[in-house]
Amino acid sequence: MKILFFALLSLLGSATAIAQSSAPATPASPNQEEVTRDGLWDGKLAGGSYLVRCTQILALSKHEYVADGTARVVEVNLTMNSNMTVRFYYLEPVRLEGGGVIGAGQQAIDKARELMKDAASRVSPTLTTPKVVKSYPISTHAHTVEFVLPSEERLNSLHASLERSFRTGQGRVWRE
Repeated sequence: MKILFFALLSLLGSATAIAQSSAPATPASPNQEEVTRDGLWDGKLAGGSYLVRCTQILALSKHEYVADGTARVVEVNLTMNSNMTVRFYYLEPVRLEGGGVIGAGQQAIDKARELMKDAASRVSPTLTTPKVVKSYPISTHAHTVEFVLPSEERLNSLHASLERSFRTGQGRVWRE
């Protein structure tokens, strides 16, 4: 009886191992990261790509601020041993807070923004895609690489991926 039990257990273990090893590898979906063995963090973004050796990252920060009273910015910065600064950010218009007239005003602004976005997307699907805007010659000489992301959720995902690579030194491929 014991021999039959161990034989069945062994057969079941072999079948499980064969099933696991023969399963086809599924490619990562566009919004997932892949762990790599090369020690490089490789960001594939709509606005370009960024590649950095994980052990060269000296600091990683994420913070939020209001720019010129018009835009809420959530920004991720990498500090490395170089003269180049890398920024990833998400921005959105500042929302008016309050009730009554202020609340009605914000609703009108939101409605107008949606109508404009809808009309622009009918002209060109990429017209409403967020883009980095630089001011020449200030941005050109600042040695700054910037990427804007379409949502705060994707920025948070990017930050988490960078933090894992920074803490472990393990490479990753992250896709917007």
